[in-house]
Amino acid sequence: MKYILKWLIIMFLLSVIIFLIVRSIPVSPVDMLLQHYNLPLTEENRRLLTSYYKLDQSLFKQYIVWIKDFLKGNWGISFITKMPVKEEMLRRLPYSLIIGIGSLFLSIIFSFFLGYLAAIKEKGFFDKMTRVLSILTLSIPSFIIAIFIIYYFGVKTQLIKFFIGGKFYGILFSIIILILYQVGNLSRIVRDLFVEMKEETFVKFYLIRGFNINYILLRHCYKPALYSLFSASISKFSSVVGGSAVVEFSFAIPGISYFLISSIVNRDYNVIQAYIFLICIYMFFVHLIFDFLLSFLREKGNK
Repeated sequence: MKYILKWLIIMFLLSVIIFLIVRSIPVSPVDMLLQHYNLPLTEENRRLLTSYYKLDQSLFKQYIVWIKDFLKGNWGISFITKMPVKEEMLRRLPYSLIIGIGSLFLSIIFSFFLGYLAAIKEKGFFDKMTRVLSILTLSIPSFIIAIFIIYYFGVKTQLIKFFIGGKFYGILFSIIILILYQVGNLSRIVRDLFVEMKEETFVKFYLIRGFNINYILLRHCYKPALYSLFSASISKFSSVVGGSAVVEFSFAIPGISYFLISSIVNRDYNVIQAYIFLICIYMFFVHLIFDFLLSFLREKGNK
């Protein structure tokens, strides 16, 4: 109960902060709308649109109206597309979820086994590979890889038409890029944990009895490794939706993150507020699920 109450208070404070930050973005959405429709930036046009979108009301009243409607499932109307924000997001969300969740789950699986293989033989092939991958992904921005893929496969060899009915390949390469940028860090965490476990007394006891180190690590040391991996993955889950923005923009995938970028450019208040607040709610459930998984692994580890 205390856990839920704590999160409700956090959600309330976040909703206020999000609302105030979005409303403090320089350049009014009214001016952006007038420019979008090539209308003169006159005071009369500004007053008309400000009144139409009820932006002339006090911030307190605007917040109360927004949060009430949001909790009822009415997330407002997009200033630019003139469509309900909820419909726009639900239509675009599958693209971002496929890229984000698909890449993260594959990253967790690959990271566990790569970290395990890297720990078996220190300074071996897999150890060096995960180290190099970790350094490269920290040094090179993901959009550089995306540009290289588009140039090589789409321009130079012309094997793939990314921007003409090429959503499948865009999603595929987006997942691959995100996996590369997640596996390097996560696999090193798993590798370091397995290396520490090799020094444990019970592991040395099994070795003396003639058991193979490969078997010992995978059979008796996987729970602490999974615990560390899941703990590190919690922060990665925050980027499941928003973290795909770079690749979505690079490959012109109409996901929710791509929609957010255009909304920020056009100062689309309703879209930006709904997006950020949904991320906060989403992270609440992520923490709830992972707290359960970590508690389960902790109890199993103590038995």
